[in-house]
Amino acid sequence: MSYTKQSDGTYSVRVRYSDSLGKRHEKKKKGIKTLTAAKKWERDTLTKIDDGEFDKFSSNMTLNDAFKTWLDSYSQKVLPSTYRKAENFINVHILTPKWFDQVKVDKITSVMLQTYINELSTLNVNYRKNLYPFKQVMTTLVSLEVINKNPFDKVTFPKAKPAPVFMDRVDYYKKDQLKQFLDTAESLYADKKYHVYTLFRLLSFSGMRKGEALALAWKDVNFDDYTIDINKALSVDKNGRTILSTTKTKAGTRIVKLDKKTIDVLKHYQAIQSTLILKNGLTAKGLIFTGDDLQSYMTVRHPRVWCEKITKKADLPRIKIHGFRHTYATLSAQAGMNIKQLQYQLGHDDVQTTLAIYTAVTEEMKATTADIFTSLVNF
Repeated sequence: MSYTKQSDGTYSVRVRYSDSLGKRHEKKKKGIKTLTAAKKWERDTLTKIDDGEFDKFSSNMTLNDAFKTWLDSYSQKVLPSTYRKAENFINVHILTPKWFDQVKVDKITSVMLQTYINELSTLNVNYRKNLYPFKQVMTTLVSLEVINKNPFDKVTFPKAKPAPVFMDRVDYYKKDQLKQFLDTAESLYADKKYHVYTLFRLLSFSGMRKGEALALAWKDVNFDDYTIDINKALSVDKNGRTILSTTKTKAGTRIVKLDKKTIDVLKHYQAIQSTLILKNGLTAKGLIFTGDDLQSYMTVRHPRVWCEKITKKADLPRIKIHGFRHTYATLSAQAGMNIKQLQYQLGHDDVQTTLAIYTAVTEEMKATTADIFTSLVNF
């Protein structure tokens, strides 16, 4: 390795190394403004060599291979559900014969990307967010000097096509709709199926994520303090298997307060479950929500089926399971819960996520905005 000071006062650095097969390579960098920056580039390059980063990527590789290498690393950093979403978008929207399937990474240009992005923006409302893996791969390739420039640096991102509006579907329920849904759930799923009503009551009155609720054990419930300790989540791995994992975010591990009725519903369900376990000669596993065998975790797909049945019976707009979390957040904001309280209850790491919900004023709140002001300034 060597540093060379150029006539213009900048530095160039050269690092020579051998790969895992003994083949000699050289990495060079010119135009570095200071000696300190040159030394840092050298250290970073040596670290990448030691970590085998340069062996993983090459200018001769296809984008398919680059994504495979990137996904292997990405899978170690995120929840399985997040990994599967990224993998699905890559396979369905990026690595297609029309676009980048089997294209060499050094052949991808800004013009190609711009044409692709222009079309994608008309098809996918969240296209910019979903392009994160693509941008990360290209950034990595530039960092490792596999390619000279990131083609994403020269593209513009058109405004996405508005999401389609489904008249029979809503993001959250209003107060009267939520009551109608839960009343219907309770009447449909009594006795042996009381866990269905219990689940939706818990989701609606706690704001917890579906995976967090399905992972709960009875030891997580404090019936005296009216609290639940959320410390894990149920999810599906990249092979489609149901697994127990950590909460989605660091702030997701939390103890949330519940209302008395929800606690009473949990108590009633616990008694029903205990009777069923005893009647079937089984040993209690301590899980709140189980499969039909009363021994294993409930699959994450079951609630969707029940939700569809309940909404149809109640003649309500369809709603996603995540919509009950949105419902809790919206009704809590309407009731006057402050932002920090709501952030904690929902388990958001970033308060901006909570603010986005908090500022999405509902129709009822919009209608009373003028009245709130005039009640104070009445002249």
